[in-house]
Parts: sequence; structure tokens; C-alpha cells
Amino acid sequence: MKIIRAGLLLFAFSLLVVLPLSALDFPGDDFYSGWHRSGPCAKYDPAGLYNVIDGGAELFLEMGFVELQVQKYAFSGSEIAVEAYHMENQAAALGMYLLKCSKETPLPGIADRHSGDRFQIALLKNNYFIFINNFGGREDLLPVMTTLARQIGAVIPAGAAVRELDILPAENQVPGSALLLRGPYSLQSVYTLGMGDILQLEGKIFAAAAVYREASGASYTMIVAPYADAALARAAFANLRQNFDPYHQVLGAGADFFVFKDFQNYFGRAEIRENRIVILIKLSQQPDSRLE
Repeated sequence: MKIIRAGLLLFAFSLLVVLPLSALDFPGDDFYSGWHRSGPCAKYDPAGLYNVIDGGAELFLEMGFVELQVQKYAFSGSEIAVEAYHMENQAAALGMYLLKCSKETPLPGIADRHSGDRFQIALLKNNYFIFINNFGGREDLLPVMTTLARQIGAVIPAGAAVRELDILPAENQVPGSALLLRGPYSLQSVYTLGMGDILQLEGKIFAAAAVYREASGASYTMIVAPYADAALARAAFANLRQNFDPYHQVLGAGADFFVFKDFQNYFGRAEIRENRIVILIKLSQQPDSRLE
């Protein structure tokens, strides 16, 4: 009986941490003086996402998209649209946020993590990634957007801390450069290693990437992909080596590493370390054969 009760408590706690989509209530009419909902809230499942995002649905689906809610608001000929992307977990939501918000530019009056300007606010809360769009870009509508962000964030409980970026070394990492990757579409935003799911992340494994700056001022990018065990890591490394982009020139290789030069004359190296693949790219000088 105690085991059953403990299980029920854990289940109830999980419902608090990962907010069900139906529990996300948008602000109603007059959330800001004169503003009202312009039509009903539209919902889109993974299959319907292609009808909403022109050419960008693949990235959301790869990262772990569940459902999208769109609510529009209008007043005196102006319109603001809210797009709330429900992702499968907090890491998936953070992954989309980092890929979409570029350099974070916080606005006054919004406590939750966000980045924005008079055209768009990107908001991150728990397993939600949210866009608040002001397509006309009118400066005087920024307080309305800020109020929407604040009220929407207030109904979403805080989620657990995301640890997927912890696989990256902290030393010399350029602040704000870290990204989460989960397949070929997100990896493409960082670098081209080869066709298809070259690291075999399969939309399930979170790899991470960040820019690092050396004491000399030179910079490079590190990609770290973790796997459940060493066998899976070695299989992914073999796939990387076999299907490596032919526009890159391999300069040297061993059983568990290879060094290369890309078509822009930058250098790189890749190595398997137990259950991880570690890749350095955009190096200005040819590296040693082995990672330190």
C-alpha cells in the first residue's frame, strides 16, 4: 500500500512539473485595456505543424514538439499573435529557445527567461517555448506584449533545472553560445558533418555545442554527443567516419579519432571517449592528432 501511495504522489508531482497542454489558459479579453481575443484558440498537432510553419516544422519535430496553440488578440486595427509550442520536456523547450532567440536581449517587466524586442518576444517556461508576435513592429505595442508574456508565464509552473548542457566544459566557454542538438536539423545550425542523422541522435539524444575562446583570442566550437553506452557511441562514431562530408579532407585517423580540414580551410578533430563523441570544429590551426 505504501508503494502504491508513493507512486501516486510521484505521478501527481510529475503533473505539476510537466504542464498538460489543456491547462495552459491564455489571457482573456481586456487583459490590457481594449484588447480582445480575435477568434478562437487554434491547435495543431505534429502533422498539422507543416501547415503553420513554412519550412521550419522539421526542427520543432526533431527537438520534441507535442502541440501548438495559437491565440490572436486585436485592438483598433492592430494584432498580436501568441504561439505556444508545447514540447515533450524542459530540455526540448530550452533547445528550441536557444536555437531561435539568438543573442538574448531581456526586456524590463518580465521575470521568466526570455528575449525580445518590439517585433517579437521569445519566452521559455517549463516545457513551453512561446512566441509573442507583433508583426507590425509598432513600438507602442511593446507594453501589451510584455503584459501578455507576464500573464502567460504566471500560469505555467516552474520546471526542473535542465542538465543536458552540463556535458560541456565550463572553462573558456563563451557565454550565451551553448546550444542543444537532437538530430540533423539542429546540428545543421552549427556545422555540416555529413548527410542525414550523422551522429545518430535520432531525435532522442541531446548533444550540446558551444563556442570556446582561448587565451590567445582564437575561438573554436565544441560538440559533445553522449550515448547510453560505449557500444552505441562507437557505432555512431563509425557512422560519422564512414559518411563524413566529402567536402572535408581527412588529414589523419586512428581507431578512435580523426583530424580534418573543411572547405573553408578551418581544421577540426573528432574522438570517441567511452560513451561520448567529442568534436572540435572551426579551429584556426591544425590540431594534434589526439584530443587532450
